[in-house]
Amino acid sequence: MRRQPSDFLRARLVALFLLSLAAVYGSILSWTPARATSLLSLSWPPLTMAAAALVGAAMFERLSGFADRQLRDRVRSVAGIMYGAALLLIGLGLLVGHRDASERGIVILQGLQPAFLVLAGFGRGYLGALINAFVLTAASMLAGGLGAAVSATFLGGLLAFFLAADHASRQLTEYPVERLPRAGPILARGALQGLLISASLAGWFALVPAAPYARLQQTGAAVVIPPERLAGLLGNLLFVAVVSAIAFYVVLRLGSGTQGGDAEATLVARVPARRRSQPVAGTAVGDAAPTEKPWSLRVVKLYVRMTEQLARLGRRRRSFQTPREFSATLAPAGSAAEVTELFSRARYGPEDLTESDYDRASQASREILDHHRGRS
Repeated sequence: MRRQPSDFLRARLVALFLLSLAAVYGSILSWTPARATSLLSLSWPPLTMAAAALVGAAMFERLSGFADRQLRDRVRSVAGIMYGAALLLIGLGLLVGHRDASERGIVILQGLQPAFLVLAGFGRGYLGALINAFVLTAASMLAGGLGAAVSATFLGGLLAFFLAADHASRQLTEYPVERLPRAGPILARGALQGLLISASLAGWFALVPAAPYARLQQTGAAVVIPPERLAGLLGNLLFVAVVSAIAFYVVLRLGSGTQGGDAEATLVARVPARRRSQPVAGTAVGDAAPTEKPWSLRVVKLYVRMTEQLARLGRRRRSFQTPREFSATLAPAGSAAEVTELFSRARYGPEDLTESDYDRASQASREILDHHRGRS
């Protein structure tokens, strides 16, 4: 038995938390700098976003199949309308140079970031949190000033670290190895890349300060932070960010219900490698498929057919989703987990499955398809 790559999974969630924090703090400095004058007013972003990510991760196993397809579609529709309204407010405010309208849209986007972090910890993917962070940073760039520099500088570096942790965690989760690599050197390389990117961006903004959108300047709506306040604001931001990141990591490490934690183990088997040009033992050259694992081959084909049928029902597997992450979006949760586990064994395991395994996979796939067709 082999444990999940929990160090990489935790690093990925911490990076997403810090990336979100940088985007929200940058938008606060750019649009409402008066809210950054005290540590108390700066405490709500890390508290709400850390709680959101931890709640999502803690409830992953219990609620992964709770919501049916219709409810998820309604939630997506409402979220899409809210997101569109926020972007419309920001766009109209910038177009006419009316800062108050844009600020209302920014506040909506800031409030949506914890919701996206709930979904990220809940196993629903990270694109929502990443996209919203990019939108907040883009809005900060339009407002210009210190907030734009802070947001873009930290976002670029943290994104590089997030991608390094994400790549390692995905590879090791779906393609287990006999011995997990040391997380320290891999994460250190990602951190070094992030530091180089952040340093480059900081140097650029030092030479070319971020200017506000021209329309805001013309109407006098651009906010200028006095130089004597810059050091204090930056000090407060860094202090809150560092303390909250450490606390978030400690809670995440001590928590026993987080997704990908040490409680979950994966069976690791040695799979012999074979070049494409080499025939499989026991088969003739030119055979369409290996024949020494007929039941495994049937399970793999069954899984592929199931995903194709689910795609026609609107449950398409995204290109960034692993089989395990895709199963978390399906219901019933037990059937989704069972058919995914059997597919992984059939696809990557060294031993052939049995007819009983195939029957279990067939039953689980039928239950999933019936549920998403609305027959359950």
